[in-house]
Amino acid sequence: MDTYLYYISYSDTDFKSQEKSLETLRTAGFRVNPLIEKASTIEDAISYCRILETKRETLDYEIDGVVLKVNSFTQQRELGSTTKHPRWAIAFKFTAKQATTRLKDIVIQVGRTGTLTPVAILEPVQVGGVTVSRATLHNFDELKRKDIRIDDMVLVERSGDVIPQVVKSIIEKRTGKEKARVIPRKCPVCGSDVIRTLDE
Repeated sequence: MDTYLYYISYSDTDFKSQEKSLETLRTAGFRVNPLIEKASTIEDAISYCRILETKRETLDYEIDGVVLKVNSFTQQRELGSTTKHPRWAIAFKFTAKQATTRLKDIVIQVGRTGTLTPVAILEPVQVGGVTVSRATLHNFDELKRKDIRIDDMVLVERSGDVIPQVVKSIIEKRTGKEKARVIPRKCPVCGSDVIRTLDE
């Protein structure tokens, strides 16, 4: 398996910067991404992210963005972290890849807690190198808000370049045959009554 290394989690060498640690990895024979760049200003960093976004289709691996890091390890320690994320790094996410296709049906998926979720059954379409034939519609409120109907032409994207979702219906392509999906009164698995609790 091929991989690029971006970080040394432990070493008895006192590296002063991200740049120096990556040079050490490269010298030791590890694969370090050749597209890594050092920027002097935030404007330069954003400009480089935009350049990489235009090159993403030419790469032989998938990327959905760039991680920007403070180079100095001393400054990284000073900035610290929240309970979930470092304050010295941020992800610059690229625009999600999108495609247009027909929504053939809306089926109801029953989750492990009994929650009913509408799922779009699509004419298969390529989105970012992956064939997508199903996509989440999140919930019935979202389905109503977006006015997504069976037989609509829809815009589909992979959220975070991973999870397929229907972004919107393309209303100008409607023919009049499209049908709204109603909330079922009975569970499609066990047949019991569907109950909607407040704020859910």
